[in-house]
Amino acid sequence: MNVQTEIGTTKCWMILPAYLRLFRSHYERGLIAFEEESKILSTKISIATGEEITEDRIDDDENGSPVSQQRDKFVSVLYVDGPITRNGGACTYGSRELRDRMMDNANNPDCIGHVFYINTPGGSAWAKNDFQQAIDYAHEKNQSVIAYVDGMCCSAGMYLAALCDERYYMHPKNQIGCIGVMAAFYTEKDGERNKATGETYHELYDPESFDKNREMRDVANDGNTKLLVEELAKLGVEFRADVKAACPNVKDEHLHGKVFTAKEVEGILMDGQKTLQEVFNRVVEISPAAKESTQNRHMLNPNNNTINMKEKFPAVFALLEVEEMQMSEGGAFLNEGLLQTLNAAIEAKNQEIADAKKLADDLTAERDNLNAQIKIINDEHAAAITEKDNAISALEQEKADLQADVNAKADTIEGQKAQIEQLQADVDGARTSLATAEGTIQERDQQITDLNGQIEELQNNAGAQPQAGAAPDNNGGGAEAPEVTISTQYVMDPALSYEENMRRKKEFEASRK
Repeated sequence: MNVQTEIGTTKCWMILPAYLRLFRSHYERGLIAFEEESKILSTKISIATGEEITEDRIDDDENGSPVSQQRDKFVSVLYVDGPITRNGGACTYGSRELRDRMMDNANNPDCIGHVFYINTPGGSAWAKNDFQQAIDYAHEKNQSVIAYVDGMCCSAGMYLAALCDERYYMHPKNQIGCIGVMAAFYTEKDGERNKATGETYHELYDPESFDKNREMRDVANDGNTKLLVEELAKLGVEFRADVKAACPNVKDEHLHGKVFTAKEVEGILMDGQKTLQEVFNRVVEISPAAKESTQNRHMLNPNNNTINMKEKFPAVFALLEVEEMQMSEGGAFLNEGLLQTLNAAIEAKNQEIADAKKLADDLTAERDNLNAQIKIINDEHAAAITEKDNAISALEQEKADLQADVNAKADTIEGQKAQIEQLQADVDGARTSLATAEGTIQERDQQITDLNGQIEELQNNAGAQPQAGAAPDNNGGGAEAPEVTISTQYVMDPALSYEENMRRKKEFEASRK
């Protein structure tokens, strides 16, 4: 095939830019070849054996309707590996071929569902339309479609996953996201000359074809990207709306081209982690076509040898989802469909038991953990109470010490008050003694004054007889010194401290003895 066909037929891309640049350069150099023997379009996996069904022959019955020559119910697996293109060559197969194969498988009466096995950086925006058509057709056939990522699910790959019923990943490090749209193409201006070949590029349009290739011509001739960006924006709005509808937990941060690990977007862009076998089981579980097929296999036509044992074994009948079972002399026999149902029910019950045991173990561990936490809290509470009691005791002791100190200081204050009162009494006594002494001094001063007057009179009239003046009352008695009363009590000096006054008082009293 012409590997450059895709370049000429695709304008808008949903792909990681680095991958687009890589495989475009390989396209242009003709390095990508179509090797049919190494490419796998799809496989059919038997839900009974879990093995690939190799026979794939579809014949028509007498009415022209397709009739399968093998009767194993199967899940159709379609491989999307590499950059997605419509025409193939870079991806495993083109989106057209995947669409056609999926619709062919959906027509098979033994097909119960589909799995897209995805490892792609994205690709052509147009591929979305092919995938949408095929998935809608499968849904019309009551067949579920699940996306299974093993590697990368980016851009157009994420769009494909969003169109599926559910999405699962193989490894937590799988790359998911890169939601967005881009355009990539080479342009030449009208009249531009190729320096290598010497050729001149020309584009000529009839006057009424002014909108033909306008988006690319605006970019090439004028660098005007307005129209092309508007087209990309419309595709981007549609892309994000479809992702939001399929993944209601998605946030704005996931919708603008960022790539995440699968674990980071579990429950958001991915529903969870599963093995491929678990994905097959999930298809059988949710596919209406699988339920219809099981019901058809479980209905056995009664005859004269049929014994209705439903009332005797209601649990068995409920487990097998049947109304009647055919009996023979050797007993009741289970066909493959009933065995599958019984096996699935037993596995489901075993899983329920395992889940219940795990839940019990988890609850026991949680209970033990809570008990340990309660013990820690109780210990901390007891320690806190002890610490509080110790603090209260310490405060009470401190209060008692302070009260004792206050009482002692009160006694000291009372003693000091008594000393002050005694000092005040001493001061009052000293003041009384001082007043008495001052009175006595005044009396003696008056006596001295009188005597001085008599002496002066006697001196002035020394030779006269009685006319010389009146004799003093104590005449002939000799001169008597005035009697001076000296205090025998120490007088406190307010200018001195109490200790200094007491010291001086002791010295004074000692000197009087």
